Amino acid sequence: MATIAALAGVVLVASGCGSNTNGTATPSTDMSAATAMLWDPCTQVSNSTLQQIGVRADTKRSGVAGVEEPGWKVCSWNNEDFNLGVSTTIHTVDDFKAKPDNIDFSDISIAGRDGVQHRRSSDRFNELCDLVFPASSGSYGVTISNRASSKNPTEPCASARAAAAVLVPSFPH
Repeated sequence: MATIAALAGVVLVASGCGSNTNGTATPSTDMSAATAMLWDPCTQVSNSTLQQIGVRADTKRSGVAGVEEPGWKVCSWNNEDFNLGVSTTIHTVDDFKAKPDNIDFSDISIAGRDGVQHRRSSDRFNELCDLVFPASSGSYGVTISNRASSKNPTEPCASARAAAAVLVPSFPH
């Protein structure tokens, strides 16, 4: 849950272009329309996919700590050892790279889709890992965070890559 709540910490400005009566483009944002157009992991990730990853479908939670965030669709599930967060957002991979807390970026390719892996400087105990993949509407994310109660913590980036190998084929192009 901490990982999903951390997604709320991404504070970025996103805007589109509209036009005023003079025909000059002016920034405008219809965040609710942009959010509504996003792929929804809570309805699109199947129970069989979750079973392959090893998380329980009955632990599904929509939003960031249960709260819907404008510009995001986030869903999370867990098991005894880790939390899995899957998201789609209007924010791009470059937006994630611009956030000061996001560090240690490396290029990845999973299931034929290029993306980036990164950590967070605020993660002092190496408990979480984020993968971000470009999307036509922004990006898709896969986040793994080890649970504090885990008796079998794993390296979170290895777990995130394994989860992404199952999830990425379901991401729209």
